[in-house]
Amino acid sequence: MNGVCLKVLGPLEAAVDGRRAELPKGGQRVLLAALALNAGQVVPLEQLLDHLWGDRLPDRPRGALYSCVSRLRQWLDRHSPGSAELLTTSSGGYVLELGPGELDLLRFRGLTREAAAAGERRDLAAQSARLREALALWRGPVLANVRSDTLQQTEVPRLTEEYLRAVERRCEVGLELGEHDGMVGELRALTDRYPFRERFWWQLMLALSRSGRRVEALAAYRKVSSQLRAEFGVDPDLELRRLQMAILRDDHSVLSR
Repeated sequence: MNGVCLKVLGPLEAAVDGRRAELPKGGQRVLLAALALNAGQVVPLEQLLDHLWGDRLPDRPRGALYSCVSRLRQWLDRHSPGSAELLTTSSGGYVLELGPGELDLLRFRGLTREAAAAGERRDLAAQSARLREALALWRGPVLANVRSDTLQQTEVPRLTEEYLRAVERRCEVGLELGEHDGMVGELRALTDRYPFRERFWWQLMLALSRSGRRVEALAAYRKVSSQLRAEFGVDPDLELRRLQMAILRDDHSVLSR
């Protein structure tokens, strides 16, 4: 698609007609990222000021914001004439109008919706394919090249949670499709990377038990239990405890579902 295309599912990237474009610097980059994360929605002025400067506001913050918006529009037009009109003023804030072909985040969300629709009609193969396609859009730490404390503390965790939920769902579909052996390695890597994400441990234990690796499944439970107690002073959640008991009892009504 012609025009400026943005990627936020990893370090911020911009492209024009398929070619990488140099990103704006400083506040313009922060502004571009903040608007792209909320493409098609009004981002209030106060929120943008917070993303740009936090508690270190300039003397005339709104004037500084208007100047930053003006320079960002110039950047858009310089790379793709006419693209400045994508950044519009609305009551109380600004909107960056982008479509799924122009922003990887919108493409990701569209694919996860398609996956959910496939799941509702019990087309597990299509659901798995759409989720894999969606997750392939992720390229690494979100907005690692954007310096904004509030973006990193608020927006990035929310987006990362969307990613993790999609990973969890794809793993669940894989288990439903009987891909137990093939998923063990991936789930071990996920539990190493996210050691307190209990759903990944549940999926790992189930994949191991369904692969005939009962001892390893129980060892996984002991490991997560030890980690949770050491870090937070709590036991594993009810689902994990129930799965452990099902494995101990060789309860096929649970393990074979």
